[in-house]
Amino acid sequence: MADSAGWSLTESDPGVFTGILHELGVRGVQVEELWGLDSDLLKDLEPVYALIFLFKWVGNADPATMDGNLQDPPQDHYFAHQVINNACASIALLNAALNIRDPNVTLGDELTNLQAFSEGLDPETRGWTLSNSEKLREVHNSFARSDPFHLEDHQRPDDPSEDAYHFIAYLPIGDEVYELDGLKPKPVCHGKWDANASAGGWTDLARSVLERRIATYPAGEVMFNLMALTGRKSRLEAQLEALPVESSGERFELEETLRGIEERMKDWETENALRRHNYIGLIHAMLVELAKQDRLGAQIEAAKSKMKERVAERKAKGEVMMEDD
Repeated sequence: MADSAGWSLTESDPGVFTGILHELGVRGVQVEELWGLDSDLLKDLEPVYALIFLFKWVGNADPATMDGNLQDPPQDHYFAHQVINNACASIALLNAALNIRDPNVTLGDELTNLQAFSEGLDPETRGWTLSNSEKLREVHNSFARSDPFHLEDHQRPDDPSEDAYHFIAYLPIGDEVYELDGLKPKPVCHGKWDANASAGGWTDLARSVLERRIATYPAGEVMFNLMALTGRKSRLEAQLEALPVESSGERFELEETLRGIEERMKDWETENALRRHNYIGLIHAMLVELAKQDRLGAQIEAAKSKMKERVAERKAKGEVMMEDD
């Protein structure tokens, strides 16, 4: 992967991912966090277009021992490589969104043009096409937490002890379930799913794949996160519109569910606005004003006293530390 200058790390947060899609012009899809993969939960979110999985990256597996097979889907599909650092969240999200084939989901002008421009290109060139999109980079970076002390990766000293995390997508393409990992040369096929089955469909197969993957990590490892790209809101709105007026009970239930979804999305908008705001200037101005009013003396002395207590406690436990820790 190339230098990541200009691309920020992205939080694994459904509000962030939904915000990225909406600002890129995608309509008819939201991202929901999943706390499990039981069939009832997934059924409530139908239609589920894709799953976005975050995990601790420990290197690519040997293809000979890897779960699934590296192969291109026979159907028309979209797959882009990740060619720079820090972009894996947006690459996984777009690898998923650009494979949705549902008339209720619209991509918007930006992604429609990117998809058309990328037609016939190999995955690496597609990756460069996405990474060189100013619009995509601006939207991606706009959801990074404000950090006045941010260092680009080429300025940041390497820390071999720091864990690396990676986003990938699982989704159906035709009658097979694929894993789209931008760090792998091709999509990974995990086999066929039965579209006529009465159970959870493609997500049943994806669940077994994820369970096997998680089982390869040491017992007690919890640093995983799973989100679903879903068209649930559009489905519920269509159901509500189709209901006869006399179905008051069912109509009330649907309206309440939709109201809850809309309120959550408004909360996400507020969180995203707060996430983007830099409070350092405000804090600095408040401290300067308090200092002018000579109102910081007591707080400074209390902080010094607290630090001395912490030093004494650690020394009592035999910990070695500097006096001014």
